Parts: sequence; C-alpha cells; structure tokens
Amino acid sequence: MNTDPIVLYKFRPIDKRLIESLVNRSLYFAKPGALNDPFDCQIDLRGALRRAESSAAGDRKNLLSSFLGNPMFFESWQSTFENLGVCCFSIENLDTLLWSHYADAHKGVCLRCEFRASYLLSEEFDLTTMGNVQYLAEPVTEWLKNAPTDMTKFVEGLVHMFAKSKSPAWAYEKEARIFRPPGVFSFSEQFLNQVCFGLRTPQADIELITNLVQKYTSGATFRKMVHDETEFGFIETPL
Repeated sequence: MNTDPIVLYKFRPIDKRLIESLVNRSLYFAKPGALNDPFDCQIDLRGALRRAESSAAGDRKNLLSSFLGNPMFFESWQSTFENLGVCCFSIENLDTLLWSHYADAHKGVCLRCEFRASYLLSEEFDLTTMGNVQYLAEPVTEWLKNAPTDMTKFVEGLVHMFAKSKSPAWAYEKEARIFRPPGVFSFSEQFLNQVCFGLRTPQADIELITNLVQKYTSGATFRKMVHDETEFGFIETPL
C-alpha cells in the first residue's frame, strides 16, 4: 500500500457548516441527489444499456440484454446510490473558477486535506469507492461496450463508472471524490493540513477561522492568496 498521504482540496464559504466541520473535525457526505448537477450519479442506465446492447455481440450482448429485461436490477441500482454519501474535492487549489464558485467569490477558504490510505480503507471509515472524476460525453455507454462479463467485476466496474463520471462541461473542477455512507463523519485522526484564505477574505473571518483551527485541530498551517505579477494570476503566501 502506498504510504504517502492523499492530498485533496476543498473550497468552502465561511458559514455555520464550515465552523461545525472545523470544531468537530468532520466532513459531510451528501447523498448524490443533493449535488448541483442533476446528472451526477443519475445517468440513465437503461438508455446506456440499450445503446451498448445494440452494438454488442455474444456473451456481452446476452449479459446486457439480461439486465434490460430485469426490472429488479434497476430498482436495486437506484437504491444503491440513494444510500451512498459523497464528499467532493479538487486536486488543485489555484483555479480561479473554483475560488469564485465554491469559496464565496474569494471570500472563503480552501482546506488542504491529507488522508492516509490505510485510514480510508479502515473498517471505521467504511469506504465504498474513491478516485478522480473522468469527464467524457458517454462514459457509461462506452464502458458497457467493453464491460467484463464476470458478474462481480461487471457490477463493481459499473459502480465506479457511475460514481466518478461527469460531463466534459465540468472538467475545470478537476474533481476527486470519496464515497461512504451518507451524513456527517467525524474523523478520529487529523486530516486538515492547511487553511488558505481567498483574495477577499475579510480580516475578521481570517481571525475567526484561525482561532478555531488552532483550538480544535493540531498542526494545520495558514496561507493567503495574493495577486502575482500577471494580470489575472494569484499565488499563496504564508500568514
């Protein structure tokens, strides 16, 4: 197992939910239906199966046809994702769109989170799946065309595709995701490594968040975004 920590970034406005997250050392895992993209984890599976089945042959065609003829499969599939929780991150922290869209137009923060792989794979955490999102026009249909015919591998692969596929329109987010049961999860070990404030974060908010982090977490550092020497660029600097 790779012992290097997994580094992910989470952009947040400064609000009650952020404060609760810092105080409780927790993250919220939302049900996919609450996400802002109506297609997120809700791709039309029946339509994707039909498209893939029309060009398949042999065992794979028989497998896809068997799913299409089984209403219980679709009910079970829907239930699976209705009972998952997801927490969304980015793999970078210098994208101006992410700061504007998810950190209150640069008045919020970006949390640098470090997770040990062994902790995420522990019984306590109860991980379902995780990884970087892929941005493709027809990800599920294309995967089904070459899907394994082994039932276990087929279902596992399909879960991964649904969980980590989005339209190319969202590619700027460079998103990574962690799936586990839904709701608030309080970590038994420290995951917050750094807090970075935006270009417009008010000084009063900087002081509030800094005091909370110093009181309730250990080892986190603080940085702030500042303009660089280009017209539209910015960099982080230590506080």
